[in-house]
Amino acid sequence: MFAFLAVSILVLEVLAAAVDAIGYGAIAAALWATYCRATGNRKAAERLELKSSIMALRRDLRAVSSVDEFARWAKMRRRLDALSASFETVSSDLAVERTAFELYVNMVLRGVVYGLRAAVNMYNYRVPVFYVPASWFYPVLWFLSLPAAPMGSVSVTVWAFACNR
Repeated sequence: MFAFLAVSILVLEVLAAAVDAIGYGAIAAALWATYCRATGNRKAAERLELKSSIMALRRDLRAVSSVDEFARWAKMRRRLDALSASFETVSSDLAVERTAFELYVNMVLRGVVYGLRAAVNMYNYRVPVFYVPASWFYPVLWFLSLPAAPMGSVSVTVWAFACNR
């Protein structure tokens, strides 16, 4: 029982440290990309299509002389302006959707990480992780057993703190 508790707390703290090292934002961004690919997000596909159309139209526009073929150049320019405005609209809508998704994922991820830490700590409040010889740590035995583990043992709170550092 005690070995399982010690190892499970260690694994929980290592996973929490890994999530912190990677970053909640990076995980949320990766999940957003996966979500877009899995669901076939219409706005993301439309944005990519508009972007490729704009790039092709800009390439064509560079090939046309504004002085020699003004009517053709002006028509292409108006089409480019319309596509650019449409691209900006779709991009802003997609950015709002992405921000909302990442905020939700970030909150859920933080809730899971900190909630698991708190749940393990509260559920095992009085349970010792392991006992230490009294002669080794006599001056600090009371500290190792804080907040409510039996004297002469290491509490869940102290063990989680030690694993986190």
